[in-house]
Amino acid sequence: MATLMTEISPDQTATSGQRVVELSFDDVTPEFALKWARLEANSVEGNAFLSPHFAIPAVTHLAGSYDQKPLILAVESGDGAELVALGLFEVARNSRLLPMTHLRSWRCEHTLFDGLLVDKQTATAALDTLFDWLIQQGHRWQGIAFTDRSADGELNDLLENAAGNSNATWFEDWSRERAVIPVAKVPDDCLQTLYSKSRRRTLKRNAKQLATFGEVSYSLAGTSGTRHQDVEGFLKLEAMGWKGEAGTALLSSPGHEKFCREMAARFATDKQLIIYQLLIDDVTAASAFNMRSADDVFCFKIGWNPEFASGSPGILNELGFLQTCREYLPDICMVDSCSKPGSYVEDVWPWKRRLTTGVFTTTRTGTLAANAMTQLKRLKRMLKKA
Repeated sequence: MATLMTEISPDQTATSGQRVVELSFDDVTPEFALKWARLEANSVEGNAFLSPHFAIPAVTHLAGSYDQKPLILAVESGDGAELVALGLFEVARNSRLLPMTHLRSWRCEHTLFDGLLVDKQTATAALDTLFDWLIQQGHRWQGIAFTDRSADGELNDLLENAAGNSNATWFEDWSRERAVIPVAKVPDDCLQTLYSKSRRRTLKRNAKQLATFGEVSYSLAGTSGTRHQDVEGFLKLEAMGWKGEAGTALLSSPGHEKFCREMAARFATDKQLIIYQLLIDDVTAASAFNMRSADDVFCFKIGWNPEFASGSPGILNELGFLQTCREYLPDICMVDSCSKPGSYVEDVWPWKRRLTTGVFTTTRTGTLAANAMTQLKRLKRMLKKA
C-alpha cells in the first residue's frame, strides 16, 4: 500500500501549518521511526503500547494475534521535521456502538492500553488538526473507536475539547478502573498508611515466610541499563507454573518469544526497560517487566517461582516496587499496573485510573447510528431487569 499524505484545507492550517499523514505500516522508514520515538518521549500521556519499540516487533512477529497491519495516522509539524500526534488504527466494518465503517485502534494480543501520542507543546493544535481531517474523511469512515483509553487526565480533556470543536461525539460503550501508582502520592510509610491492620499482618506473615527460604533482597534494573540476564531471568520465571503448563507464556511460542526479546532490546537501548526483581540468596523469586513511555511506566508482565509460592513473592515484589518507586523513579508521574479486573495487584496498589471504551462519531449519520445503538443497549438492560 502506498503512502498517502493528505493535507487539510488552507483555512484549517492557517494557525498551525500542520498536516495529517496516512501511512501504511509497511512504509515506516528508520527516519519516520526516529520521529515517532521523539514524539513518544514528549507526549502528553505516555503509552508504551504505541511506542515504536512495541509496535514494530509486534507487527513483525505476532501476525496471528491481530486482524490487520496497523494504519498509521500522524500529524506532522508545519515544516515536516517532527510528528506532533500519532495513532495506530485498523478499518472496522461495524462494532457494538457503530454498525458502519469506521476506524478503531489497532491492538495485538499484548496491547494493554489505548489512545494517542500527542506532543506536549502543540497538543491542542495537533488534535484539532486530526479531528478536522477526520470530519473531512466522512465518506470513508463514520468515526474513530478506542478500547481502554484513559478517561481522566490531561489527554482525555484535550481529546474531548478537540472532538467538541469539530462536532465529533463520544459514545461510551463501557468503562472500568485499573490499579496505578501516582508516584508523587506514595507515602513514606506505605504499610502503615495504605493498608488495614489485617492486611499488614498478612503482608508481614508473607515476608516472614519468604525469609525462611533465605536472605530476601530487591533489585531494580533499567535506570542505568538492563542486563541481558535480567531479561532472560524474567522470561524463565514467566514460563514457570500455570502459564507454562497452559502454553500461554512468552517462551511457549517462537513468535511471542522473538517479539519479547526484540521489544526488550529496543526499550533497553533507550533505557526505557525497567525490570524489578525479588531475590532470595541471589536466586530470582519474582520479576516484573516494565516499560517507560514519556513520564509514565507500564507493567507488561510478571512472573514468579512456584517454589517460593507460600511466601507470595509476586505480591511482595509489587509491594517492594511501590515502596521504592519514588526513590528510584522520581521523574515518573504514574505507574500503570496494566492488570486485569480482580488482579491481586489491586490489593497492593490502592490507587485507580478510569479507562473508557467507545467511539467518537465524525459524521451526522454515524452519530445517529451510535445514538440508536446506545438507546437499544439501554432498552435491553431495562428489559433484562424487568
